[in-house]
Amino acid sequence: MKIKLIGSTNRLKAIKSMKRFSYDCGRTCYTEKDFEEVQKEIPDKKLMQNMIGAGHHSIFEHLGLNFNMEYWPKMFVMLLNNEKQYATSEKSARYTEMTGMVPEQKEKYDKWTNLLIPEIESVLPQINNPKKRDDKIKKLAQENARYMTSVFTPTKMIHSLNFRQINFLIGEFKEFYDKYKKSDDVFKQRLTKSMREFINQTERFKVKDLENQTDRHLSIFNPRSVEEHFGDVYSTSYPMSFAGLAQAHRHRTINYHISEKTKPNAKLGFFIPEIVLEKKLYSEWIKDLNEVAKEDFPQAQLVKVNERGIIEDFRSKAILRMCGHAQHEIMKNTFETAKKYEQYQLEFKGGLNPKCEQGYKCKEPCIWTGKKALERIV
Repeated sequence: MKIKLIGSTNRLKAIKSMKRFSYDCGRTCYTEKDFEEVQKEIPDKKLMQNMIGAGHHSIFEHLGLNFNMEYWPKMFVMLLNNEKQYATSEKSARYTEMTGMVPEQKEKYDKWTNLLIPEIESVLPQINNPKKRDDKIKKLAQENARYMTSVFTPTKMIHSLNFRQINFLIGEFKEFYDKYKKSDDVFKQRLTKSMREFINQTERFKVKDLENQTDRHLSIFNPRSVEEHFGDVYSTSYPMSFAGLAQAHRHRTINYHISEKTKPNAKLGFFIPEIVLEKKLYSEWIKDLNEVAKEDFPQAQLVKVNERGIIEDFRSKAILRMCGHAQHEIMKNTFETAKKYEQYQLEFKGGLNPKCEQGYKCKEPCIWTGKKALERIV
């Protein structure tokens, strides 16, 4: 697991310079001077400590940090990506071949990629360019085969966040580590190893007394269940795979969390792609996943997910996900939530059609065209 600073606001690398930049931003709140004049001042160390002590921590949010993260477990990356203050560019398990799996999972990944290619080929519409069609088929096969792999399979990404946020994460990871490092909660205990490594490699960014002073904590785990409600605001719960959740929480204006303990042996079952059901591969799919789940947590494993937001943000999500280009699981999940919304909100009428039938035009051609985007099985 490696994390390396590859960019920052004003190309700052020294922590002293980062703190000075944050101080200058905070100083503008208390002076008539322009920012350029503030930068020439001799900093007042007492003022800096007073701002931190008073909880004026937003001054550290002006400084952006860009990290290259390599070989971090997918679940740890999902934990980071569920926080609000970030931007991420992660290696796609949809569009690239997965690597770094244990041999037994690699074998199943290859098996299902090869098994699904002819099945997808039989249902995918024809397009003018055979090479592009073959490439599309392979990517869809890989997208489904990755359900066989562990949610702790290593991945890599460029991850950007602000100076305050990394201090928040360091503090929360320390608390999580102390609580779960010897826990009988196997799933959370396994996450503590990544948290310890993250802390070790980012400790130099820690600012004294910049701890979290709110009731906010890591957002991906929350034991509360939410009510089913659809109005100006909405809340709903549903079972979803780890792979599906990894797609869903990219909608950063919407809140997602896992509300029940994630147990070994997939107590809630597994996600089963429609192409697997349609082609009568169900028994083989379940058998292979049960083998993975004996020792690990496959990406197909279902967890109970709570989703909360406002109608405008769900509408934005629906426009993006109820589409022929979207991952199939999140497309179906979003469609089911949209149907519930339509029952309660007349404002959502007409929102059950893909965006190409609502006046939005995709830049890339869709092989499914129109409503078939929501009827596809892959």
